[in-house]
Amino acid sequence: MTVDTSIECHSNGVISCIETHTVGMPCRIVTKGFPRQTGTLLEQRCEAEASYDYIRKRILLEPRGHADMFGAVLRPHTESTASEEAHMGVFYIHRAGYSKMCGHATLAVSRALIDIHDPEIFPQRHLVKNDPITQTSNIILHTLGGLVKATVPTTSDGQRSDPSRPVTFVAVPSFAIATDLNVAIPQEYRWPELGSRTSVNVSLAYCSAFSCQTQLHELGFPPQTFQGGPVPFQDLKYAVSQLKKALGEPKYQKYFINPSTGESSSCFGVLIADKGLGQRSKGSEGVETGLYIFGDGVLDRSPTGSVSAARNAVAFAKGELGPGQSWTYHSLLSNTLKRKEGFTATVVRGEGRREIEEGGFAAGPVVVEVQCSAYYTGFHTFVVEDEDPLGSGGFTYGDLAN
Repeated sequence: MTVDTSIECHSNGVISCIETHTVGMPCRIVTKGFPRQTGTLLEQRCEAEASYDYIRKRILLEPRGHADMFGAVLRPHTESTASEEAHMGVFYIHRAGYSKMCGHATLAVSRALIDIHDPEIFPQRHLVKNDPITQTSNIILHTLGGLVKATVPTTSDGQRSDPSRPVTFVAVPSFAIATDLNVAIPQEYRWPELGSRTSVNVSLAYCSAFSCQTQLHELGFPPQTFQGGPVPFQDLKYAVSQLKKALGEPKYQKYFINPSTGESSSCFGVLIADKGLGQRSKGSEGVETGLYIFGDGVLDRSPTGSVSAARNAVAFAKGELGPGQSWTYHSLLSNTLKRKEGFTATVVRGEGRREIEEGGFAAGPVVVEVQCSAYYTGFHTFVVEDEDPLGSGGFTYGDLAN
């Protein structure tokens, strides 16, 4: 069958994207069509939220995307690209808004930048240096979480990425805020699986955003939940939403103070883990499989890069990992592949390990290196026809039930 790709379409809103996935979690990378911006990266993100948020909705939500779609907007002109401290600026987008940092998307964006040779999209491409011995190139991304260095495997001439080898990035510093913290669950926040228990044991960490880490059994779900068979996603999402409400109580606010800026924040996502489940990568000390639910209920298909770094920080605080030691993190999806397709996170260095008055530990900053592969799935040109009543923005069909 021959498909006519030269269809005429009158549109003033053409947006071009590179489509990728990292362990099944998509990243839609906007390369053209987003308005040109100036100022700092933070100013550009704020302007995007105030004036161009319809573009985020248009490219991530239905009918062009779905509720769990994720994206990245390339911003070539920031204060760090102007000073040549970074090759490219980027801010990350999801259905509920904007993220400072995202690991799975960083892996995808870094690989894509090696393959982009269009100076309009990537004006700093000529500054990327290739190591002919290791056949890798370093990409420095300017994210709202800080500067992030990624190492991308390449062909021998450095002109193309090599998908047969994984991409690596050094995450922004991670902090274990509190380990083994018993969080009280008031009656109004309880969920059915919790049974008669009145608290949940969690660890809290920060890596560009605050995450809560807990074990599957702590939420009241049986061990086999992640070991085959139907996964009760809606029940897990409800439990997570209730746990986040409990963490929002005033007595826990002291744990959500940004360790770098002192700003007050909240829990962005919850990682539910099954320790010991999965196939570990060579050289790893151990393995676990988990499900990360973030924002307003987004299910991460990947083991999630930033939270892998945060999990390493917690393991460092507990004395389970030291510098040079690694752990393999699987998602529910990568665990089904029965291959070493998870994230490998390695403690590069750490400091500040100490006991806290609640009985657990804290640590930070902890520098972690995260490794995994990212793959291309396609290339999109999105349009908006003037006659289309649903064209300019986006919607989430499931929200109609609310």
